[in-house]
Amino acid sequence: MRQIPLKVQLDDNATFDNFFIGSNRQLLSRMKSAAQTRNEFIYIWGSIESGKTHLAQALCSEFNKAGLSSAYLPLGDSNLTSEILQGMNFMDLVCIDELEKVEGNSSWENALFDLYNNLKNENRSLVVFSDKAPAQTQFSLADLKSRLTAMEVYKLESMDDEQKVELFISRASHRGLEVPPEVVKFLITRKSRSVAALMAMLEQIDHSSMALQRKVTIPLVKELFDL
Repeated sequence: MRQIPLKVQLDDNATFDNFFIGSNRQLLSRMKSAAQTRNEFIYIWGSIESGKTHLAQALCSEFNKAGLSSAYLPLGDSNLTSEILQGMNFMDLVCIDELEKVEGNSSWENALFDLYNNLKNENRSLVVFSDKAPAQTQFSLADLKSRLTAMEVYKLESMDDEQKVELFISRASHRGLEVPPEVVKFLITRKSRSVAALMAMLEQIDHSSMALQRKVTIPLVKELFDL
C-alpha cells in the first residue's frame, strides 16, 4: 500500500458502525459501496453538526482496512499547503474535508482542479466534504466549480433533538452507562444542542457518576453543570 507521510491522523473511533445514521441511511449505504469500488467522485455537503468529518474518516479507514491507500485532508488545518496535493493521484482515495476553507485561494483552487483531473485519469476516487452545495461555492476558478458540480452530490442531514437524545443514550450505553431520556432532554434545553458539547458532557458525566457512585439523574447533572 502506497503511503504519503501526513501529520493528519485518523480518529480510530470514526467508523461506519458507530456513525449515527439518522436520516442518512441512503448516504451511508452509498459510502459503504464506495469503499469497495473505484473511480468514485462524490460531493457531500452539510452543516458543521452533520457528522461530515466522522464520515470522511470512516471512509478512509475502510479503504485502509482493505489494503488500499487513502489520504484524509482537512483543509481547515493551517499546516496543510496546496503542495500536499502533488502526487496524490496515486492514492486509491483522496478525501477532502472542509473544502469551503480554501474558496478564493488561487493556489488551492488550481491544485484541486489538477487533482480532480489526475485522479480521474488514474481511475482513483475523490470524495469531497463541504458546508455548502457545489452550486453555492465561491470558487474563482470556473473550471473547478464545473468539476465539483458534475460530481455525485449528497446532502448530509443534521440531527434533530430527538436524534441527539438517541445518539447520547447510544454512546452512553457503549460506555456501560445508563442515561434516562429525560436527562438528555434536560441538557439539550438547558445547556447545549451542539453534538460536540453533548459528547463532552457525556464524558464528564461518565467520569463523575463513576467517581461519585451515583446514577445519572437530573439532580446529578444540575450539580455537575451548575444548572
